[in-house]
Amino acid sequence: MWVEFIKSRQGLAYFAGDIVRMDEETAKKLIDEGFVKQSEQPDSSDLPADLPGRAALIKEGLLTKEQVLASKEVLTDIKGIGEKTSVEIIEILSK
Repeated sequence: MWVEFIKSRQGLAYFAGDIVRMDEETAKKLIDEGFVKQSEQPDSSDLPADLPGRAALIKEGLLTKEQVLASKEVLTDIKGIGEKTSVEIIEILSK
């Protein structure tokens, strides 16, 4: 079962936002305890998990660093990405 961590749990090396596959019994226990929520298999994006605006970029079909950098002139046209976030995205992906 794929799950996304809502918050970290002592004894596990995962943090909020991490999406992992685990056995169903463990996953259900962590769901009941409020540490994770059921998730879909992660996308095939190479964008960093902590990239500002990542979800909005993926929703618009920009899955790779190359695609985002090639679209840098129109990033602010994407709902949820303003000028400041656009600049951050470009700086992070240009490193």
